[in-house]
Amino acid sequence: MNKTFDYRDPLEISEELAKLGQFTKITQLDGGNGIYTMQAATANKVSLTEISANKTLLYEGWGNGVTVDFNWITPKIDIQDAFGYCDGFKMEKNSLAGFGTINSVAGNAWGKYSSECSSTGCMIDKKILLELLENCKAYDGLERLTSDQGVYSNNNALGQLKRLARKEVSSGIQTPEKYFDLVIACLEEPMSDQYNHGQKNIGQLREIFNLAHSQKSMESPLSLLEVCKHINTSQASLYRVCQEFFGMGIIELMTHIRLEESRRMMLNKEARQKLKLYSIRDIAIKYGFKHQGRYARRYYTAFGELPSQTIEKSRRYKLPF
Repeated sequence: MNKTFDYRDPLEISEELAKLGQFTKITQLDGGNGIYTMQAATANKVSLTEISANKTLLYEGWGNGVTVDFNWITPKIDIQDAFGYCDGFKMEKNSLAGFGTINSVAGNAWGKYSSECSSTGCMIDKKILLELLENCKAYDGLERLTSDQGVYSNNNALGQLKRLARKEVSSGIQTPEKYFDLVIACLEEPMSDQYNHGQKNIGQLREIFNLAHSQKSMESPLSLLEVCKHINTSQASLYRVCQEFFGMGIIELMTHIRLEESRRMMLNKEARQKLKLYSIRDIAIKYGFKHQGRYARRYYTAFGELPSQTIEKSRRYKLPF
């Protein structure tokens, strides 16, 4: 089965990912109206997604404990800089990441991808992959998969994997066994010199996301000093990490997340009723925006529409809230 979708709202992408077992929250980090395209294909023990957007997107919460969700990017332009990060691993044109999804804790992974690339997810059955690694005596690959966040691959296997996925995400998956073989070949490749610079600050980044989604910081936004105290770091260190990975400060990042969460609530009529949020003001206050006028201006800058316009087109989303 394969599908192609065009969207104007990242929540719709979240819905399609949920059908593949990935309950992922997506936050648009650039202001204005977004345009998103997603292709998806699924077959026995393998699923593929390819997502392209005209805005930078932050993905939080993928990983279902059943599959390992390998990620790579396809550049739209020729630049040397990173196109994003997957669990803190720098995503370049030869990066293969998403290893953290082997963790049995669901929803523990995140990624940020710029509008200058498309991102591909290849979700393969974890149990089968681990059995194949053991049977092939691919112990280097097994160790890398279970202890690292990603690899930089310069061999032919990653190129073959990308070409196969690009073809079959459109036409349908015909050869699911090839994905296991090619992933193992990438994992078994000797490490490149650039390997170690890709993964750092993993624990601190996860703390940032956990704090950003905590009920306390949603309803009563934290100051910079309070954030530093919560994650036990200095302002200089926190500034450096957030600028490197997100291109903005921690307070701006947390504001984007609160805005996106308020939008999710506006579009989820069932959730609003359950939580007794009967007005835009109720929703704004719940997500830490005390002044409705300022909230409306920020909301319009972020999404290109007013909260009242979002409420008008609200419908029942199938996502958990």
